[in-house]
Amino acid sequence: MKKIMLSAVIFALVFAAIAVATVQKEHPLIKPFPGSKFVADESEYRNYHFYEFRYYDPVTDDTLDKVVKGKYWQLCYSMQDENGEPLEGYSAFEVVENYSAAARERGGRVVWDNAQNGEAIFTIPLSDGSTLWAYVEAYDHGLYYIYVVEEEGFKQKLSFGADELKKELDSSGRVAIYGIYFDTNKASLKPESIAALDGIVKAMINYTDLRLEIQGHTDNTGTDEINNKLSQQRSEAVRSYLLLFGIDGSRLTAAGYGSSKPVASNDTEDGKAKNRRVELVKK
Repeated sequence: MKKIMLSAVIFALVFAAIAVATVQKEHPLIKPFPGSKFVADESEYRNYHFYEFRYYDPVTDDTLDKVVKGKYWQLCYSMQDENGEPLEGYSAFEVVENYSAAARERGGRVVWDNAQNGEAIFTIPLSDGSTLWAYVEAYDHGLYYIYVVEEEGFKQKLSFGADELKKELDSSGRVAIYGIYFDTNKASLKPESIAALDGIVKAMINYTDLRLEIQGHTDNTGTDEINNKLSQQRSEAVRSYLLLFGIDGSRLTAAGYGSSKPVASNDTEDGKAKNRRVELVKK
């Protein structure tokens, strides 16, 4: 095996702040293995997309699926001559080994190392706090692909101020509050919910004509019967909390919808997090 060329420019790895002002087909940080050419027809870029990284975990002996969403690149590179034959000295193993080594050098982690079969999955921490995921798939006939996603996680809106909450309700008629937390499988409010609840209390006090339905929603974990009951109890718990501040009970109703009104796919943890919510609906 040839010596791994860590200086081989696999990444231009200028992971210190690089701003990409224009859409590029090639990734601005991950560079081709020396000697390879970019195949534009087999590549693509999307501002926001997803890729499912599937790999084997030797510790648990399980096959894991990780769906990552964010900026997405499908990159194709060729190491073939004019006759479509692999360049002399090329090996899929060496290509994958180089990418994995460069990732480790930059503080990344090789999630799955299957270089002997021309595959690897690795992550790289980015300067803005996000994470780059990449899957390298190399073939002995001189082509290799890299699927890259710069992960963009779901950012919860923890709380609204009273005026902001009223403005959102007037504009769209409803607002999802993700800063209300409950004990697992229970309807008891956690102390860290106070910030979000405080915004609702102030809105109800400041805007005396505001009437709300408090809706509880869950993801699809568990049975419909359990989810419907739990979401109803949680919405009632929020209503009871608001009543402690002298708000007229006729202005507030509570309803639990279980998992019947998802706002995202329950196939990912990101989607489930969006579906577990309390919504306020203006009446």
